[in-house]
Amino acid sequence: MKIDSSSLQLSSRHQAYRVERVEESLRMWRGDPPAEPAAREAPAVRVDISEAGRCRSTGAGSQEEALEPRLQVLVDMLEALTGRRIRLFDASDLSLSPGTEAALDDLAAAGQRTQSGRVGWGIEYQRHEYREEAEQTSLHAEGRVRTADGREIRLELDLQMNRRFVEENHLSLRAGDAVKKDPLVVNLDGGPVQLTQDKLAFDLDADGRAEQVSFVGSGSAFLALDRNGNGRIDDGSELFGAKTGDGFAELAALDADGNRWIDENDADYRQLRLWSRDAEGVDRLATLAGAGVGALYLDRVATPFEIKDSAHALQGAVRSSGLYLAESGAAGTLQQIDLVV
Repeated sequence: MKIDSSSLQLSSRHQAYRVERVEESLRMWRGDPPAEPAAREAPAVRVDISEAGRCRSTGAGSQEEALEPRLQVLVDMLEALTGRRIRLFDASDLSLSPGTEAALDDLAAAGQRTQSGRVGWGIEYQRHEYREEAEQTSLHAEGRVRTADGREIRLELDLQMNRRFVEENHLSLRAGDAVKKDPLVVNLDGGPVQLTQDKLAFDLDADGRAEQVSFVGSGSAFLALDRNGNGRIDDGSELFGAKTGDGFAELAALDADGNRWIDENDADYRQLRLWSRDAEGVDRLATLAGAGVGALYLDRVATPFEIKDSAHALQGAVRSSGLYLAESGAAGTLQQIDLVV
């Protein structure tokens, strides 16, 4: 091809942006947990490390020297709160025989049954890192080309180049009285569980002291068993999982015929209640049959998902999910959630 003449226009457009955001929060206390700080508050936290602790930290071996600085700070704070030496290990180095694993499971279950409640201190640390990059470049060409043999070519060309990258990292550390509790929730409207931003004073771990916890939103209800028959849910002992951390296992204890369903064949089916609150904050207790729930399936799978409020503060987290069958034949979800207390 021989070009005789041409008239071309080339244009391009380029856009790019980069966002990096780091959100970090730390709460520590002795005694009763403090009230949640306002979203804009950034209370200072001071931890005094003993001189012996400083010497031990600076003179420690290669393990502590290899620690990420923030982790070392948290280790120092835990040692200051508890007065005990914190030892770190790599979980990949552990190797347990089946018999040892079973024994440890029994010990853990016994510990959950006999745990007295609060330990008198707590620490909550949250760090969320977000990074996003995007770039877009476009090319546009149009015009005319005349060749030596008299042919005229009209051309139009577009080229798009795009890329986008998103990375998120979240670190959550809770110790002492800052642990999360795990009740079961039945979702009646087909959607996942939602939590209210308003807190409710409720004794979730049944230790005689009320905690400030989020309640489930409209369309969901806590699965409960009114053990004393007084027509209300008094504390976490009447929920499933709030004390032991495994609501599905607690519910399975009610499966009298062993068919992996809680249904009308089980005596406790009629005693189960769905605890919800209306728009005015009035408690409502409904039977499973009254809410159209025919049977609760006892198997579940892990479905980790964090639930945060409008200020990006952690309210709780979905831990696992199962299902139930409605009397209509439709299926709904039964979820175990970790409530932050």
